[in-house]
Amino acid sequence: MKRFILSIVALISIVYLGCGTNNLDYVKENAKATWSSVGYDVIGYEGYSWGFQCGTYGGAHVWHTLERNANGIIYSGYLQRWGDEIHVYGPHAVDAIKPRRN
Repeated sequence: MKRFILSIVALISIVYLGCGTNNLDYVKENAKATWSSVGYDVIGYEGYSWGFQCGTYGGAHVWHTLERNANGIIYSGYLQRWGDEIHVYGPHAVDAIKPRRN
C-alpha cells in the first residue's frame, strides 16, 4: 500500500512539474517584450513560484525587478501565462521614498 501511494505521488509530481515548466519557459522567453509593452524595463530577475493550474493556464509566476523611465525608482512585479496571454501583476514600487541627500 505504501509503495502504491508513493507511486501516485511521484506521478502527480511529474505531471505537475511538466505543466509548470512549459509555462515557466514561455513566460521567461517573452518577459522583456511584455514588460516593455506596459512601459517597464527589466533590470533583474527575482525568481519564480509555482501556481496550481496546468496546461496553458497559470502554472508559474515569474518575478522581475523593473525600472520605468529611468526615474530612479525600482519596481517589482510578476508575470503569469494565461492561455495565449501573459498577465502583468504589480508592479509595485520597492524604494519610492528615499532619504534626502544634502
